[in-house]
Amino acid sequence: MAQPPKPLPLAADAQAANDKIKQDGLFAGIVGEVQINENQLRRRQALIIRIEEALSKKYKAENKLISYVIRFDHRKAMISSADVNALDSILSSVKHAEELNVVLHGPGGDGTIVEKMVEMCRDHLPRHSQKLRVIVPNIAKSAATVFALGADTIIMGYCSELGPIDPQVAVVNSGVAQYISAWAFVESRDNLMTKIADAVKKQEPTAGLITQLSGLNTAFVQEMENQINFARDTAKRLLSKYMLKTKIKDAAKRADKASEIAEKLLSKKFFPNHGQFINAETAEKDLELNIETLDRTDDLWKLIWEYYLRAELQMNIQIAPDQIKIKLFESAAESIITPESAKP
Repeated sequence: MAQPPKPLPLAADAQAANDKIKQDGLFAGIVGEVQINENQLRRRQALIIRIEEALSKKYKAENKLISYVIRFDHRKAMISSADVNALDSILSSVKHAEELNVVLHGPGGDGTIVEKMVEMCRDHLPRHSQKLRVIVPNIAKSAATVFALGADTIIMGYCSELGPIDPQVAVVNSGVAQYISAWAFVESRDNLMTKIADAVKKQEPTAGLITQLSGLNTAFVQEMENQINFARDTAKRLLSKYMLKTKIKDAAKRADKASEIAEKLLSKKFFPNHGQFINAETAEKDLELNIETLDRTDDLWKLIWEYYLRAELQMNIQIAPDQIKIKLFESAAESIITPESAKP
């Protein structure tokens, strides 16, 4: 049998450099980092398989799992149209799924792309047995909550939370970007209009109020109203088309209930703050969503929680001094990370 060729000897300067790398520990450090990342990937994907097995046993159907995990401390870390390609690749890596589960963790983002993503997930399921679950291990806010409304069931645990769905707008104040609810701009206009009408009735001066009103960017305020209406309509469509379909057979009654839930999720009366904590009990009893709550001692929840913690760990391992990971898309067969500049 022919012997494999021997490796060519390194040139003297290259050999010296190679020896130096090994001596000062840099080489071992790099290899260690690679091994750690590879080891963590194998562990996460092994957990995905175990969760799939537990879900398949629980629901008596072939269940598959993907994850969509977004970090919270970066301006570009949010749901966006740029995520479509990665989501498609992860979905295509999932084979023979009768039911699909999405581990979702994120602060929200572009609500205009959410409905498309929900339909992409459902398109990878058999038409006769479509079942989509969203698993929220920790936080799914704003547009991520809207995504969850497109599921048949939302699985939550003791520390899971959803949030209101009023759109948020970035406003730069003294060089610092702050996110303000679209409602704030619409309410400012409406409050001024009400005050002017009251002043006219009482025959009081209106010049100051009219000056304030004229100072508003009416086109911008109208766009904020359009975004609120879009969030409302998207939530209503998803709820009526999917989550409420098995509970309410009558289409008209189902549409009414979907509208009621969407209005609550947009209402400042029910949820005054966009960061409001909506736990499993509130989501099930007050919002009447299809919620399945897992106890923290439940074996399935323990697997889900471990996977989530490992995913968060992966997100916090920097790629390089100037690059971080902001999104993780994963299945048992594939893993995709979205990198971004470390600058917030």
